[in-house]
Amino acid sequence: MPTTRVRLRFAKRGDLRLTSHHDLMRCVERMLRRAALPVAHTQGFNPRPKVVFPLALALGIAGEREVLELELSEPVVTHEVLERLAAVAPNGLTLFDAEELGPGRSTQVAAVCYAFPVPAERADACHSAVAAFLASAAWPHERHRPDKGRTLRIDLRRFATAVALGADNVLRFRLLMANDGSARPEEVVGALGLTDVLTQGATLTRTDVELAPPNPVPPPTTRSPDRPIAIDASTATAIANVPTTTTTTST
Repeated sequence: MPTTRVRLRFAKRGDLRLTSHHDLMRCVERMLRRAALPVAHTQGFNPRPKVVFPLALALGIAGEREVLELELSEPVVTHEVLERLAAVAPNGLTLFDAEELGPGRSTQVAAVCYAFPVPAERADACHSAVAAFLASAAWPHERHRPDKGRTLRIDLRRFATAVALGADNVLRFRLLMANDGSARPEEVVGALGLTDVLTQGATLTRTDVELAPPNPVPPPTTRSPDRPIAIDASTATAIANVPTTTTTTST
């Protein structure tokens, strides 16, 4: 059965940023039921709504332009999807954009942008730290994984394509999402000497999720069985001269 894909943009603010990604998924599922939208479901013993978040938002981080995609089993105009979900959304969850998606592969995230407030008395030191970070060819960082008993070594500079402290004392930076992963926002904050500001309660905000250009599914390549196969004259002559062999089976 053909389905309709819809992409929504939403913000996750206030106390809702303290909910986990799993809880957010359950919240969206309840919203879909209350909005009475014809959501497509997976097959199997425990069918679930076809809802996809291309990139989960970590606990405690606010989001301004997050992405949610869902599949509908019946056509519904996008503005109605947006209105019906917005009417049942909890405080802190704001939906503000919807678009219908054509056929294609799953959505890929190209980059993410963050904002982080810096105390005024730390602005000069932050400017210096940003300048040193941008001037470096590489910024090695060790990511400890106690759960797996190993340490990953990554280059933060490779992923951070833009870092700047604005006149409003807000640090803004952009991180590439590569096939082998990315840097974490708290790692960049730490590299600039601001970990203590984060642990004392400052809020990280993901201001945008940039999506890669759509990659449509190529049409299947099939050859009609009635289409003649072109052969040259020498090949035709060789085929005509092949002797015919008869096999006799004795009984």
